[in-house]
Amino acid sequence: MTDRKKTDLASSRTGPFLLGGLMVASLVAIDAAFLSRIGNAPKPAGDPAIERTLERLQEVSGNLYADESRLSTLKFGDALPKDQREVPTLELRVHTQRTQAAQLWQDLGALMELPPPPGDANGLLRFPSKAVERSNYDQVYHPIVGPQPSKMPSGFSFRFDRVIPQADGSLLHRLDSRAGGAIKWERELRRARTQGHYTVEATIERVWPGVVYAPLWLFAEGPQAWGHEYDFELVNGTLEFNLHNGRGGFNMHRVKKDLTGHRMRYEIIRRPGKVTMRATSLTDGWKEELVITPEKVKAWAKQDGAPQGLHFPPETVAMFPVTELWRCRWAEWCGQWRDLPPGTYVDMVVHGYRVDP
Repeated sequence: MTDRKKTDLASSRTGPFLLGGLMVASLVAIDAAFLSRIGNAPKPAGDPAIERTLERLQEVSGNLYADESRLSTLKFGDALPKDQREVPTLELRVHTQRTQAAQLWQDLGALMELPPPPGDANGLLRFPSKAVERSNYDQVYHPIVGPQPSKMPSGFSFRFDRVIPQADGSLLHRLDSRAGGAIKWERELRRARTQGHYTVEATIERVWPGVVYAPLWLFAEGPQAWGHEYDFELVNGTLEFNLHNGRGGFNMHRVKKDLTGHRMRYEIIRRPGKVTMRATSLTDGWKEELVITPEKVKAWAKQDGAPQGLHFPPETVAMFPVTELWRCRWAEWCGQWRDLPPGTYVDMVVHGYRVDP
């Protein structure tokens, strides 16, 4: 056999099985890029989430490389399988590890987008200080536009110009009797996460009847998953923790609290078999938390008034954040709308955000 043919054969045998090795090598470059990004002096403490993700990615990539190498020797006859199940077991494991690695790369990209501004002890990322480009859905967010008659009164709609970027990287949502502001977190939609830790910090300047303040909620869309939702909704001075499955909402927890002027941190932590929703006032230290499990949802589904088919959203369904400020059509829930004084608005400021794996 010629040297050229030997080289071609070696390439054909090893090419499909180099992904794990390439990932391991790439981690070195990623780690170096992160270190160079933070500069020489003074060096802030490393982001624990980035460090954890790098460690996990290195572990998965190393296992993937080992399994691909073993699979290669078996498929090309350089070794005999231990039993008849070894090859299909390895193939399934390689597929799973590739999926895990792809998600970890996505997570790493999200964490390394932009460092928080100096002095931000909360580790928040800031929104672009200039308006996003219309109809460009590859950005961090895009304003939601148009009416939603299923939940809004006639004549009310979301408008592009009701989401107003601020110079400090916060995002103002503004509402009057005719229009409100909302964003769909487009970048997170494309990452298709099935778990994660989502955080926003937000302030409302007044509680107004008929208005729903929704600083953070997770939503699933698509023909097989539409309508799964965990959300925070502040209505009439009451903070609600709600669950939806596309057939209407169910209130899991409700607490009366005047949050006017409070800088609030809202978190939704989605993990296998458990979702934690937490609201914390950074103004007075008040905190409220709800842990949601499949067992709890089964019990809630038996209560009077629970929508038909209420269930814990499948863990395989990807969900992404949405933020909204809107007028609702149900006065018995959100209060009877009162006209605002001329020249005034209802505002909600989202100061920043963070998404951790």
